[in-house]
Amino acid sequence: MDKAIEIWGGKSYFKVETVKDGKSVVDLWREKGGLVIHLTMYGMHICKRIDEISKIEKPMLVIVGSEKVDGWYYHNVDYNLAVGNQPHSEIAALALFLDRLYKGRELYNTFEDSRLKIIPQEVGKKVVKNG
Repeated sequence: MDKAIEIWGGKSYFKVETVKDGKSVVDLWREKGGLVIHLTMYGMHICKRIDEISKIEKPMLVIVGSEKVDGWYYHNVDYNLAVGNQPHSEIAALALFLDRLYKGRELYNTFEDSRLKIIPQEVGKKVVKNG
């Protein structure tokens, strides 16, 4: 992810971390007033909560669940959300959550800090240096 951000930009937009003690990260995030969202197929369907969540103006920490998520997370987050209540890809869940949160506007984001920029083409590929 760091390499992708370096090339395509978004340093102020994305932060991805692998941590040893995720519980302390959640606790600290909530203590500082942030919102914690856990994406899990066991949560409430995204369509029932996304309008409410999109109105909250707080930094968001999104936890992408997997098969062996500690039960602690289900009880210590602000929202347990499901993009569907069937098994699915974790990255697909994150993509769908972000798409619903931003109402598709994220598809038009560009990052000024990118090194490269894609120029859309009907056929072929065109990439230029940014700046």
